[in-house]
Amino acid sequence: MSRFKSFSRFRVNWTHKFIGGLTRAFNPMTLPLKESRSDLERKLEERTHQLEANMVELDRTRTSALKMLGELQDARRELEMVNRQLKETDETNMKFIGIASHELKTPLTAIKANIDFILSEKEGKIPENLKSYLITIQRNTNRIQMRMDQMLDLSRMKSNRLLFNREPILLSEVMGGYISEVTPVEKHLSIQVGIPQGLLIYADKNALHDIFINLLSNAFKFTADGGQVSILAGPKDQSVLLEIKDTGMGIPEDKLQMIFDEFYQVEGGKYGGTGLGLAIAKRLVEEHGGNIWVESQSGKGSTFYFTLPLSAENQDEKLNRS
Repeated sequence: MSRFKSFSRFRVNWTHKFIGGLTRAFNPMTLPLKESRSDLERKLEERTHQLEANMVELDRTRTSALKMLGELQDARRELEMVNRQLKETDETNMKFIGIASHELKTPLTAIKANIDFILSEKEGKIPENLKSYLITIQRNTNRIQMRMDQMLDLSRMKSNRLLFNREPILLSEVMGGYISEVTPVEKHLSIQVGIPQGLLIYADKNALHDIFINLLSNAFKFTADGGQVSILAGPKDQSVLLEIKDTGMGIPEDKLQMIFDEFYQVEGGKYGGTGLGLAIAKRLVEEHGGNIWVESQSGKGSTFYFTLPLSAENQDEKLNRS
């Protein structure tokens, strides 16, 4: 019995010593864990604060965005209202231009017809001093008529009232009339024409007239006395490629993209005109399914290129030759 008690005391003492040893061994191991836990708690607290700050900033940004969205919606409504007003004003202006041009064209046509008739009289019937006055009146009447035609064309384009009656047109037959209609009498210009005989264009006759009148007027206006204007045409693929080349003042490179804009004038109106001719020519060419572009160098002249549909007769002829 005494031996058992001794063994029990030994086991208790050994257990205490063993647990004490384990405690002393684990203490250094738990210290880093405590430090790591404290570090994690500190980082968690920092992240929590940062998250709270971010949420406050996000809420502030959301409020600002909603305010900006409201302002944008207000601005859009105002812009739409202004656009409607501008459209209504533009339609009213175009309507007025159309009516005014049409009303003025009737008496102007009568004046022009009478002047043309008087000037067609035989030599000697009209005194030379009176004839020079009549020629000046005729030239200015033609100029006014061209401006009015431009206004009417613009009015029709704006109101989508362009109606075309396409037909085969023999280009060599009509070109002489186009040239004589706009050739300035006060300038001595060399006019070169290179159009193949029998070349047919499939186009509206009135539109073709307006395209050439506007482009030729532009070439003649900006070409100085003694200069040259060339008119060339030829088949290209399924179209006719036309060129109107002049040796005039040319167009600065930074202005090339704007010359087909309505009312734009390269020299700010220095040479007169409405600034509509090239815009109208471009619209009419495009309405025929063609393209128009320009190559120019300031001081060296310009070349306007445009394409129009080739008439069916010419297409058949090209196929037979190939």
